[in-house]
Amino acid sequence: MFNMSRRSIKIPPKEAGSEPSSDVEKYDDVLSSLDTIQTRRKVAASSSGNTENPVKPTTIVMAVVIVVIAATLLLSFGSLPNDSKSDPKLTDGLDFEIRLLDNTTVWLSDYLGKPIILDLFATWCGPCADQIVELQKLQNKHPNVHIISVSIEPNDVISVLDDYALEHSMDWIIGHDFTTKGASRFQVAFIPTMAFFNSQGTRKHLETGVTSEAVMSSWIAAD
Repeated sequence: MFNMSRRSIKIPPKEAGSEPSSDVEKYDDVLSSLDTIQTRRKVAASSSGNTENPVKPTTIVMAVVIVVIAATLLLSFGSLPNDSKSDPKLTDGLDFEIRLLDNTTVWLSDYLGKPIILDLFATWCGPCADQIVELQKLQNKHPNVHIISVSIEPNDVISVLDDYALEHSMDWIIGHDFTTKGASRFQVAFIPTMAFFNSQGTRKHLETGVTSEAVMSSWIAAD
């Protein structure tokens, strides 16, 4: 049987709303600086007649790299609360603005109080259209759940989304990640990306690829 969870499309980092990492460049700068410092120490020791061996470069490199890695991890966990624990809340830094089809803007947190199925997609994505079929089944089975489909594609302006929603009979909340914060908050690398928040606003699931109605219904049943 075909594994639906593997049906997805990978997005380049910029399109996913994230900036490429510059850690490699930072480490190269550190190593270059260390080489310069070590050379100057050797010259100074030679000029003063000090024959004592300087600190080994590998020791310095390892110490600095460890410090840099630790600092990077701390900064990452501080700036991305959704990765700092297994079940983050929507209010823990995952909230973002959505422009609806009527051109009004809302926050994802405005829908707290009921379970939320968040579908992050793009109109050009084939698997995303397959996901819509599963969402239609889910809506028929769970009409009281907030289903929210949000395009992370910059070119999916409201007029494009309006036509797309009509074509695919999307009878639920549809909007645009016009600030690109949604893709960044959820670190979207593949679409569709599906997130489930329970009625208390705790994110219980985050999946990539087409997610079946049966799986999403199991999320809701466990809430």
